[in-house]
Amino acid sequence: MKEKMVTLVAVLALVLFGAISGMAQDQPAAQDQSAAAPATGNATKPMKHHAMAMGGASETLSGTLSAVDADKKLVVVNGSNGVPYDFMVSGATKITVGGSKAKLADLSGDTSKQATVTFMAEKKRGNMARTIEVTQ
Repeated sequence: MKEKMVTLVAVLALVLFGAISGMAQDQPAAQDQSAAAPATGNATKPMKHHAMAMGGASETLSGTLSAVDADKKLVVVNGSNGVPYDFMVSGATKITVGGSKAKLADLSGDTSKQATVTFMAEKKRGNMARTIEVTQ
């Protein structure tokens, strides 16, 4: 009787463990709270509906150019949902205005214009802009 009880408890424990493991796999991973946070002076990740960068994949965000800080190498674009997103600009960032090559400082007069930013979401540095295209 004691052996049957031990076997039953062991089987129930395995079944329970398997059920919990199965439920855990069905749940999406907990997201970083900053994933949907608006710009606050620090580079933030875009919202989930912009595919999260995995393994070096680029993402794209289109919206309205709302701020440019050439000294901080920062561009802010308001997404279609009105949420501002910060993008860090490096020397490797390709910037165009109306199809012509431009510099970061040139974007200062282009706020309120439509912009498309291709970027890499990085944990340490934030959203690093690869290309910034501003339409005339």
